Amino acid sequence: MGDGHVIHVSFFIKGRKMKTVAWAGCEEGRTVGWRNCKVVLLDQNALPHKEVFIETSDYLRVAEAIKTLSVRGAPAIGVAAAYGLALAGLQSNAKGTPEFLQEIDHAAGVLGSTRPTAINLFWALDRMKKTAHGNSHLAVSRMKRILKEEADDIADEELKMSRRMGQFGADLLKSGDTVLTH
Repeated sequence: MGDGHVIHVSFFIKGRKMKTVAWAGCEEGRTVGWRNCKVVLLDQNALPHKEVFIETSDYLRVAEAIKTLSVRGAPAIGVAAAYGLALAGLQSNAKGTPEFLQEIDHAAGVLGSTRPTAINLFWALDRMKKTAHGNSHLAVSRMKRILKEEADDIADEELKMSRRMGQFGADLLKSGDTVLTH
């Protein structure tokens, strides 16, 4: 299979192809995403028997989904956390930057407490916090948009990295091989 074919990591639910990392509303079949100022998550606890999506505008619900394993897989957990922190920013009623940054830091702590061994979770949260603090000279309304844009960037980068890993792995597989992941 290493002759230029690309292997995409996916699974099927009711005949529909699903991918492990993505954002809703941009491309069908994505399991973590953003639509209409809400985070959309495929509830992996319902798989394989049901296709259930969690749609929320509350970062605490995103944290609960990560903690209860509705979101699984390192890349998906990182993307969910980034979008959760973007939601926390949108939810904020802070009038000034110091209060806004306190709320972002608090929300990052809540999200970070959900899966203490998830490296991608902390990587994404640290990146989002650095983005917020690095733009503290801007108005709170602009910082909120920048956090959403950063979460989108994280989702895009995670998808690209997953595809690259698939391309590297394709050279190791022959037609008919089975791959077991944990």
